[in-house]
Amino acid sequence: MKYTCVDYRSEMKLLGLKRRLEEENLSEEEKAQIVEEIEELEEEMKMG
Repeated sequence: MKYTCVDYRSEMKLLGLKRRLEEENLSEEEKAQIVEEIEELEEEMKMG
């Protein structure tokens, strides 16, 4: 399987979202939105 720039960008976005989720000053709404984005991205990447 070929590793592309799109794959790399998706991985970096996923890492960024996971780091952001660890921030303490997020509201529950923000956390829920980030979790949803992570799940969608993982599904796109066939990880979820």
